[in-house]
Amino acid sequence: MTDDRQFVERFAEVTRGRRPTGLVEQWEQFVGFCEEGYHDVLDEYWFDLSVRRTIETALTDDRLQGFPQMGWFREQVGAVDERFRAVLSEERFPARVELPWWEAYLPAWAGPVLAAELWDSYHVRVEVRPN
Repeated sequence: MTDDRQFVERFAEVTRGRRPTGLVEQWEQFVGFCEEGYHDVLDEYWFDLSVRRTIETALTDDRLQGFPQMGWFREQVGAVDERFRAVLSEERFPARVELPWWEAYLPAWAGPVLAAELWDSYHVRVEVRPN
């Protein structure tokens, strides 16, 4: 079995069937939505953001650390992480202070639906970016 195939199989074991390229693409897509102003409800935001938790599982799992392909994965995730950090507000979301950075901050701007829900539910104001 080739090293690449072993890596992909082990990665899928760790991430419940996910592939490295698929996770990176999903993370990039989500961050792209946030850069434009996320246009769905808060529950969907948290659901879509959960891809980053799966990525963190892969990044920290000892069974993947010996694979050289993890260098590529870390590099790709790091680049998308930087884009995501650029859209986050400077203040932690009060209801999620104890969580990892990607879950503890909200985007500084959002679509009208998410912005209204954040205000109505938590009195958190974010800039509205219309469709």
